[in-house]
Amino acid sequence: MRRRTAVLSASAALAMSLLLGACASEPRTPSPSEQTSSASAAANTIEPAVTDDALPVTVTGDVNPAVKPQVTFTTPFSVKETTRKVLAAGTGPEVKATDEVEFAYSLYAGSTGEELDSSYGGTNARFELANITMGLARGFVGTHVGDRVVVAIAPADGFGDAITRFGKEGVDKDTTIVVVADVVKKIAGTAEGTPVTPPANLPAVTYDDKGVPTGFTVSDPTPPADTVVQPLIEGSGVPLTKGMNVKMQYVGATLADGKVFQSSWDTQPFTTQIGVGQLIAGWDEGLIGQKVGSRVLLVIPAAKAYGEETDGSRPAGALVFVVDILDGY
Repeated sequence: MRRRTAVLSASAALAMSLLLGACASEPRTPSPSEQTSSASAAANTIEPAVTDDALPVTVTGDVNPAVKPQVTFTTPFSVKETTRKVLAAGTGPEVKATDEVEFAYSLYAGSTGEELDSSYGGTNARFELANITMGLARGFVGTHVGDRVVVAIAPADGFGDAITRFGKEGVDKDTTIVVVADVVKKIAGTAEGTPVTPPANLPAVTYDDKGVPTGFTVSDPTPPADTVVQPLIEGSGVPLTKGMNVKMQYVGATLADGKVFQSSWDTQPFTTQIGVGQLIAGWDEGLIGQKVGSRVLLVIPAAKAYGEETDGSRPAGALVFVVDILDGY
């Protein structure tokens, strides 16, 4: 929760960055906002790609985001249904449709075999599966962190007419796109870890039928002398440190009556720096040291929130939050 406003900035700017990085020459690669109806409009519409271990694409080289693999296939190459093959199996967690994924990739035109774009040796791509081209989303759902996968994206799941922005001869809306990708990391959409039983006197979090936090039942509205930090789920990720960028979901309410005044679950996750004065003290102090993947209950006295009285744009008095720490970097 920021100090100066109850309206939170989010990661929309990141979601609007180029889907596959910049092309080697103009015009640029299509962005998510330019996708056709094949784009992943909602995570619950993402069906995993068909698995075919005989997919005729050969890839050589070790799984390594810093080194581009060698990719060969006979052209023209096309598929009618988006298909994938896991080339090397990772040992990390499974990627779900609601996750954000960091990955290295190379992109090829099935029609000509020409490389259209690559991130290997540069900056990895990082996107929520619900916000990228459907073919890529289908290719990643069900894979594991550490996998190397080749995905043949059928035209119906690809860029549509926007593919012409690659500026390549023989590449159009009917072109199958071949992607080789190393799954580097997944950022879950909710907290994941070991449940922790909190003391009975703390506010109890309420949930909807999908397990998403919606509010609180407050049995004791007495403000604490200092911020109470209570993990509800213990994640296994890195501990948060001062200056980290942190991606979170949260619900906030006034402690006196449990009335919710804001929830990022109604919009999108909130990304900010932690511990540098951009947030109220209860967040800046209370979340330092908590691990990525955790769900944390914060009960914050007025002195470390917005004070006992505000101008009406922010809640007054002691506050209670439940925060899912999705990522820290």
